[in-house]
Amino acid sequence: MRSDMYEIIIERPRGGAGWSKPGREAHRVRLDPERSTRREAMNRHYRSKHLSENLAPLRRFLWGRVGHLWDRVRSEIAAHISPGNAVQRHVLDHVWQYVETETIVIGGRAYYLSRRGRKNGYSPVESLGRYKLYVCPRTGILRRPKLAPRPRRP
Repeated sequence: MRSDMYEIIIERPRGGAGWSKPGREAHRVRLDPERSTRREAMNRHYRSKHLSENLAPLRRFLWGRVGHLWDRVRSEIAAHISPGNAVQRHVLDHVWQYVETETIVIGGRAYYLSRRGRKNGYSPVESLGRYKLYVCPRTGILRRPKLAPRPRRP
């Protein structure tokens, strides 16, 4: 893993509206209430900033390690990213979003612990999704799930 991976992922500036726009509107209303806007959006986040992260390098790094022992991949990540730094800890959060580590074998098939809403149970790794990886419970190797082929449009 690159030593500056956290900088590559978080290098983009934040997108969205500027912070001062709602303040300017409130100031204008205080000066002259007659000039205030007549309508406001129902969505309260319509002027908020949002993060724009470039997660493709992290995905490529993890996909490049498919077939390797997860302990070695995790130690390589830990060598370059420290959990003491808030930005680097955020990158670690994205790693845990891409890799399912809590897996078991039931009837010869691998299952992962799904935590969707109130449903706490095991789901087959084939339902993980396109960008997710899992750790084989028998061997400890990082693997990509075999996904069902997508239906083609006629």
